[in-house]
Amino acid sequence: MSLRWLRGHANVHHEITAMQAEQTQSQHAARMIDLFTTPTVRWALFITVFLQLSQQLSGINAVIYYSTAIFKTANFNKEQSEYANLGLGGTNVIVTIISVFLMDRLGRRILHLTGIAGMFITSLVLVISLLVTSTPFWNMMSLIMTILFVAFFGIGPGSIPWLITAELFTQVYRVPASSIAVLVNWSANFAVGLGFKPLFTDLLHEYTFFLFTIFLLIFFLLTFFFVPETKAKDVETIYAEINAGQVWRKRQAHVQYFENRFGQDSAVGYGPLTST
Repeated sequence: MSLRWLRGHANVHHEITAMQAEQTQSQHAARMIDLFTTPTVRWALFITVFLQLSQQLSGINAVIYYSTAIFKTANFNKEQSEYANLGLGGTNVIVTIISVFLMDRLGRRILHLTGIAGMFITSLVLVISLLVTSTPFWNMMSLIMTILFVAFFGIGPGSIPWLITAELFTQVYRVPASSIAVLVNWSANFAVGLGFKPLFTDLLHEYTFFLFTIFLLIFFLLTFFFVPETKAKDVETIYAEINAGQVWRKRQAHVQYFENRFGQDSAVGYGPLTST
């Protein structure tokens, strides 16, 4: 009854069957190596890894860690830079709270694409504002673009990668997959935190953000072509869309396919990528 109320329709028996199957499978935990030897699960892991990288290599931590230095480069004084830094933190909190209410309304995929696209545009304008001759207009543009950069991060890359990671795997694979996601995320966080300052102060200077702009373009394309919508879908449905390819196209679930799958004992094979 609760599931019918949540979904808004009475046809939930396929989802209940999937939950029962997952509960049975969860008694047999997968090994870490199984993530790499099971074809479709390997694709899901690939999606998980680049989603986590899209969060950290977007440049968000460079902005958070060194925002005061960035604002000083844009000719803001120390007091103005510190207040602007507080504004960044407040913006991130507010937008992240708003995104919580949008996840189930708009979907995970569209929020992540919107966030990355917005960060790409704002980072590009930020690079320009830091490169041109300092004027009050461009100094203000650098402040506005930095705030918008953080806002777009809160919309998508701030939380969506963790949510999709949980929804891409059954209980059998979720724990080892989440472990790899955490490892990738914090390793990238460490690399950005360690490498940004020498890049910004000694090597690339203002062009450092152009490097993040390139990463954002790459992650936008990867998300557009490979990340399926996971909202209100079981893992079988998601894997069927991954196997079918072209996840950017809206597809109707093949009910008969799932009825056949639930009748089988295998918890590994999916469509054309089935391993023997």
